[in-house]
Amino acid sequence: MNCRAGLVAALVLFLPAAYAVESGYTLMPTELKDKPFLDAATVVTLPEKTRVEIVIRQGAWMQVRTKDKQQGWVHMLSVRLGSPDQKSAGGGNLLSAIGIANRPRPTTTATVTTGVRGFSEEDLAKAAPNAAELAKMKGFAATASDAQQLAAQGKLEPRQIAYFDADGKPSKEKK
Repeated sequence: MNCRAGLVAALVLFLPAAYAVESGYTLMPTELKDKPFLDAATVVTLPEKTRVEIVIRQGAWMQVRTKDKQQGWVHMLSVRLGSPDQKSAGGGNLLSAIGIANRPRPTTTATVTTGVRGFSEEDLAKAAPNAAELAKMKGFAATASDAQQLAAQGKLEPRQIAYFDADGKPSKEKK
């Protein structure tokens, strides 16, 4: 019976933490979007320090719900986890309850990146240029006469700029 009582006590203490919803607040006035895209329709603009409940994360976006049940997407850099009122020295969470929140933490250098993910070494090794897109890009190039006309309209004057070699020294060769 003691084993069961211990198991029940552990479940009562730790299951709520496992199912705890992440919450945070907006760092600045933030547009709540209906989809996780910059050009998606704006549902409402949330004021700075609006408390939000984080429903899910998708790439650089978080689906959030406000206390008045508005739901939408915000960019992750617009939200800080926790409460705008919370003190920086951990308190009121599971770590402080068991006495490890204020222990010294090892010094590390953290690197945070957002952007393109999911490419394996194999994907990068197999990468090949897209000839059609390259041709399309070349179609946007300006001719020398177009560039001169644009410069004349902007009252720009030509200047000589030295080219540099691979060692970073001015090159005598003109390109």
